[in-house]
Amino acid sequence: MKHGLPKHLLIDKSPGETRLAVLREGKLSDIFLERQHQPAVKGSLILGKVQAIKKELNAIFLDLGGVTGYLQGIPKPSPVEGGALLVEVLSEPIDEKGARVTVNFSLLGRMVDITPNQMGYSISRDIKAKGRRASIRDLLSNVIPKDIGIFIKSNANKYDLAELEEELQSLLVDWERILLDAARGGQPKIIKPSVSFMELTNYWKKNATVSEGKDGLLFKKFNIDAQISGALEPIVETHTGVVLTIEEMEALTAIDIDLASHKTAQSHPAKLAEALAEEIFRQIRLRKLSGIILIDYPRARNLGARDHFHSEIKRIASQDEYKLVVHGWTRTGLLEVTKDRLGPSLRDMFFDKKPESQFLIEVIAMEACRKLITGSGGIAIPQLVCSQALKSTFLGPLRKTLDEVNRRLGVEVDFHVDLRLAHDEFYIKAKKIS
Repeated sequence: MKHGLPKHLLIDKSPGETRLAVLREGKLSDIFLERQHQPAVKGSLILGKVQAIKKELNAIFLDLGGVTGYLQGIPKPSPVEGGALLVEVLSEPIDEKGARVTVNFSLLGRMVDITPNQMGYSISRDIKAKGRRASIRDLLSNVIPKDIGIFIKSNANKYDLAELEEELQSLLVDWERILLDAARGGQPKIIKPSVSFMELTNYWKKNATVSEGKDGLLFKKFNIDAQISGALEPIVETHTGVVLTIEEMEALTAIDIDLASHKTAQSHPAKLAEALAEEIFRQIRLRKLSGIILIDYPRARNLGARDHFHSEIKRIASQDEYKLVVHGWTRTGLLEVTKDRLGPSLRDMFFDKKPESQFLIEVIAMEACRKLITGSGGIAIPQLVCSQALKSTFLGPLRKTLDEVNRRLGVEVDFHVDLRLAHDEFYIKAKKIS
């Protein structure tokens, strides 16, 4: 599997949620979700409403749209209570803690990052050729605004100056749009999602097929939901026959490789090592694992295969746009890699932490929306038989999503609470009209 640009993008739009699946060589390698009711996602730019300025704490508390944001430090000029403040979410809310935010943020590109309200530019030390650095300086001298800081990343080595300038101009236009959107007020609101589907498709679409669908039908055709379900399980049965066990813990993620399950591991150790490196990297990417990741490649096997596995992981990581760093073998014989957290893990996107391994109620609600639209044809008044929790979610946080479903159906969905159903159980039937 080549980890450059994808071959196929699947975009599914449903009430309240847009999903983007990335297929490489027919296999799911990435999944992105954009839910209308979840504004406080790491990396999002949000126009928050200032709730309180606590000078004694040197902090500001903001309303981010149903979620409290915490800003350490009071910027100058100081905002006023009830006023608007543009912030980036640094960490998502956990339990009772609010989301941590900052007013010092950057717009990130493949080759260049821009930082508003700063001045000057810098060029990565990895760009060493004098002629290349001079050409970049000449380019920046003609386009750099006075109030924008610019950083040219090492990745700029891979592209020509025209592409670099195009991306820089695109980021500057994006910043102007953000300013205009923020100036319209109406806080709190999302100004820029952490992961924009438009950005992703614009980045990838030149070298990929893009398919769009509605209400989960496209995902059903390509068996995406089943692949997601598989990625939520700890056990992975690879096409080589080797079994992986992936355990996500608070401090780290452990990946165990069971070579005992592979009868011919000794006959083609190098090929097996390559295949395992590819699959493990795909799992890291698909599951959106981050932080410390320890990979247990059995020592008892061919040491050359272990070295080959190490080299393959490094090669794949170097070709990918994700920041995966391969550190090497620990004293206990585990391969240590780390990856920056770009957002919630796949499990966090689907499961509640308390109680553990219970599907988030909004995940169930989104699936119910898709089933209502695709599975209630011919029903005069569809009735959703569900738990009280699911009904309350639709009538509360997902009221706008329910309104869209009703609009699509041309009739209002009726609810019937069945106390025997678990929070993730529901079915659709025709409402009896007396």
